[in-house]
Amino acid sequence: MATLMKTNRLNEILNRISSDTWPERFTELVREHLGIDLETTYGPRRLSHPVMVAPGQLTLRESQVMKIKRSGYAGCVLKSLVGEDQKGHCSMSFQRKKATWINTVYAEHDQLGRYPIIHWDGRADTRNLEDYLVFAKQTHWLDGPDFFIAASLLCHLPGPDEEFRQEEWHYSTKGLKEAGYQIIEIDFCPSLKIGNSLSEKENVLRWYRTVPGLIKYVDPTIKVFPKLLNLDLGLDFQLEMAQAAVKGGADGLVVANRIFLSSLQLSHGGLELFQRNLTQVKEIHRLFPNLSLSATGGIYSGRQILEYLLAGAKNVQLFSFLMGRVRTSFLLKTGHKFQQVLFELFFNPEEGLLVLMIKKGFTNIRELLG
Repeated sequence: MATLMKTNRLNEILNRISSDTWPERFTELVREHLGIDLETTYGPRRLSHPVMVAPGQLTLRESQVMKIKRSGYAGCVLKSLVGEDQKGHCSMSFQRKKATWINTVYAEHDQLGRYPIIHWDGRADTRNLEDYLVFAKQTHWLDGPDFFIAASLLCHLPGPDEEFRQEEWHYSTKGLKEAGYQIIEIDFCPSLKIGNSLSEKENVLRWYRTVPGLIKYVDPTIKVFPKLLNLDLGLDFQLEMAQAAVKGGADGLVVANRIFLSSLQLSHGGLELFQRNLTQVKEIHRLFPNLSLSATGGIYSGRQILEYLLAGAKNVQLFSFLMGRVRTSFLLKTGHKFQQVLFELFFNPEEGLLVLMIKKGFTNIRELLG
């Protein structure tokens, strides 16, 4: 009887939103009418619900972040800064590559085009540190109790026979801290294509052990979330990276894997990636049950969000579903795509997170997290 009542109330909310304007704080409607609390966390930060926007082409301007916030997302991660030292030297400048093309592709089984995958030739943010920090400071005012913004940073990653250029990490971290950012994701994107030799793998583990300390040297209270990006080297190596990051002082991890397509020399996502990343989340959570995990990859429905949460993630980050071209129509006919996607994730009558929570008898996200 309780399930039926909640389903009826959910339909009332669905009809209300469909015929009216999208409410930025839709979680309040859900709590009031369904008795379901969607609140979760990213490290020490409260999130109004589990869905954030991942760093990339959608988070490189203040206006984009404003749109994300007004659409009702719990937060976002800024496009990755490629840092530099006080003299302006940037050892990773090759990562400041602007995209010359961005394409939406679909898996062979996706005949209807419901699950877009983004292929592109760009990398991190193209701005130098000074210009990037202007953007970061201008954007930080949007961070608050109901909307969380994390920074993302990439600095010098040495080869097996090199030492870290620590000043790049220190100086860039200091800039982000002064701009207001206390939670920083670490972008290890070059490791996506790292070789399989023992020395190279040991060097990657050194990155994960060392970088959290380089960040915390500036301020021990900064929370560090390294991204895992070595999917093709297997699950065992993923777990080694997680262990190295925790040993180095990481406060959490982002399972940010992509499938590297050597034939095209680019990264790939989709539902296959979801299954593989889901396994990573489960195993990392098994090893480190108290570690804060953020999951990305292949999220197109509330069901995938639910599975990531049940596996041990505290939140998820969205990109391709927002960025790519969805060929099928959205349930929500009003508003813009950011709103339509969020509506789909929560209110879809078959695959929406709220529908699934009601069917399984969950009244809050904490019950999913165990």
